[in-house]
Amino acid sequence: MSQFESTFGVPDAVTQKTSGLAIASLVCSLILCCPITTIVGPLLGIAALVKIGGNPALKGRGIALAAILMGVVFTAAQTWGGYRMWQVMKPVFKGPNVALTAGFAGDTAAFKAAFHGAGATAGDADVTAFIDELRQRYGAYQSCRYDETARGTRGAFGDPVVPFPYILTFDKAEVRVEAKYVFADEGIGWVQKWGSITVFDPDLGDLTYPPVDKSGGEGPEDVDEDAAEGDPETGDGG
Repeated sequence: MSQFESTFGVPDAVTQKTSGLAIASLVCSLILCCPITTIVGPLLGIAALVKIGGNPALKGRGIALAAILMGVVFTAAQTWGGYRMWQVMKPVFKGPNVALTAGFAGDTAAFKAAFHGAGATAGDADVTAFIDELRQRYGAYQSCRYDETARGTRGAFGDPVVPFPYILTFDKAEVRVEAKYVFADEGIGWVQKWGSITVFDPDLGDLTYPPVDKSGGEGPEDVDEDAAEGDPETGDGG
């Protein structure tokens, strides 16, 4: 043993501790409920790497790298999810404005293109009758806005068809409507079109497009043939 070692002793090994920045970066990257934290996480991770690299008493490089990777991935996923959600909900925020604008301009094809089901297959005469009745009652169509004051039955998240309340502005009046938005159809999957529009008018009567079959949906084909033609065994025509 040298005289130096006997006098001063052998230096102890450096005791490392985990970087607090590295731990904080990982925690932030894992808080998925807040998009801001998944951005802060990678930034803290980068700061932790810089600090660890300049201080041999610190460890946690792997934690910081994991935080950076997860934060970037989660931020990208949340950004994409938010964009897709906006694309889904954007027509709902605007309401049936595009359809009504087209209808009042005389473009029945564009009006029906905004609908799914019976609204898309209705005749041009049904569209014209609906638009003409609106024009006669309320004047020229101007705009549509979401009715934040409306109360009533609302659809649940995940329902394929959800009703939304709106206020339509015409040059003679404002009227409240309920427009049902079809998110999906069991037969074909994703849809994102309007199912129907009902205008509420306690004075002149409600209007609905597509027109409702007031007979209850029973056409000639729904009538019991035995009741119509009689029982062939008894000869009772009834």
